[in-house]
Order: sequence, then C-alpha cells, then structure tokens
Amino acid sequence: MGRLSGKTILVTGAASGIGRAALDLFAREGASLVAVDREERLLAEAVAALEAEAIAVVADVSDPKAVEAVFAEALEEFGRLHGVAHFAGVAHSALSWNLPLEAWEKVLRVNLTGSFLVARKAGEVLEEGGSLVLTGSVAGLGAFGLAHYAAGKLGVVGLARTLALELARKGVRVNVLLPGLIQTPMTAGLPPWAWEQEVGASPLGRAGRPEEVAQAALFLLSEESAYITGQALYVDGGRSIVGPPGLPPGFGPKGGERHAHVL
Repeated sequence: MGRLSGKTILVTGAASGIGRAALDLFAREGASLVAVDREERLLAEAVAALEAEAIAVVADVSDPKAVEAVFAEALEEFGRLHGVAHFAGVAHSALSWNLPLEAWEKVLRVNLTGSFLVARKAGEVLEEGGSLVLTGSVAGLGAFGLAHYAAGKLGVVGLARTLALELARKGVRVNVLLPGLIQTPMTAGLPPWAWEQEVGASPLGRAGRPEEVAQAALFLLSEESAYITGQALYVDGGRSIVGPPGLPPGFGPKGGERHAHVL
C-alpha cells in the first residue's frame, strides 16, 4: 500500500512543474486526487495520464469564489479531503525602482493572497489528521529583482506558522516548503548567467528536480510526519545557508536591469 492510500489530496498548480510532479507521485502512492490549475489543456493532460481516481478543476487561486467552488466540487466528488498541497504561483522579474504597482499587486495577490484563500478554506474543511502544505521559496530570504516575489513567499511562511497554531487543536497540521532553484517551466527562461550563478552558489552544485520537492510534500502529507507542524522545510540543496550572491556586472541602478532570479 502507498503512503497516501485511502486519502484524498487536493493539489494546486497541478498542470506543470512541482505541482505536476506531486500529482504523479501522490497517485503512485495511492491517493485520490483533486487537481487544480488555471491551464485547462495542460491540466486535462496531467489528469488523463494518472492511474488513479482524480478530477480536474480549472480555477484561479486568487479568485475567492473560484477557491470556494474548487473545495465544493472536491467534497461533492469525494466527500472528504485529507490533505491539501498548494503549489500554484507566479513570478515576475523587475528591480524595485522599476517595479510597476500593478506587477507588485498581481504577484502578491496570486502568491500570498492565493495561499491565504486556499489555506483558509483548507482549515475549514480538513478534519483531525489533516495536513496542509504551502509553498514559499528560498527567494524569501532576499533575491535581486524580486521584491514582490520575495515579500509574498516570506509572507507565506508567516501564514503557515500562524495557521499551524490556530489549527493545532483541530488536529490539522500546517507546514511550508521552501524550494531553491528547481528545474520547472517557471525557471526555464532564466539566462545562462543566472543558472550558473545559482548553481555555483548551491552547496550541492546543481538545481533541484520537481520530484525532489514533491517527495518532501509527500512526507508532510503522510502519517510519517504526524508530529510535525508549523515548520519551514528548505528543499534547496543548501542554498539558504549561503546567502544572496554578489551583484553581476551591470546589475544595479546605474547599470540597468538584467533578468533576476526566480526561485
């Protein structure tokens, strides 16, 4: 039997990247699945490839009504949710002095408000023994050109720790993953210098794979982590213990912008 046998897990951002890897892994571990993403075609393909009971729900996690509808459909289909893994997010690169307010608000709305909306509903419907896994980023410690992304992802850590306190008496655990540089469609557009710099700064000397983050999420959703809540788990090859890299040539207020890190 798999580690999630008999459990129903809701996964956001399930159409690609870490969310897709998690969807595949959870299916192999015996879970029934509610796969959520705003990319309808990719989501349908992801669910069709599973050898597990699963439904696809197209939704934008930054829309409160859409989030309500997602959970309503999940409960109508399966009756109960045992866990939620929230991976949906966006990234946009711009140095703070050239960052439009609209871009700031969009990234914060998806990454932080979206996490709150999903977490709020998860806290309502999950019962004793339930587990909620949110996703921050090592970029929350500081990343050039990502003031909005860093602020939102660090905010998710505070959200997770607070919810862990609030939901503990209900018997629901809340933890947050903090990935480093992971090979996903979101990071595929990074220029070579950014990849080289990040990989060079990693103690393990490589980027991570989506499956490695998915394995950490599996642990936090399973009974193996029954005594773990309120924790921020870095899945970053040790990147968080090194600190931000030095500024590359030409990167600064007088030298213009270059593509920033997306972690």
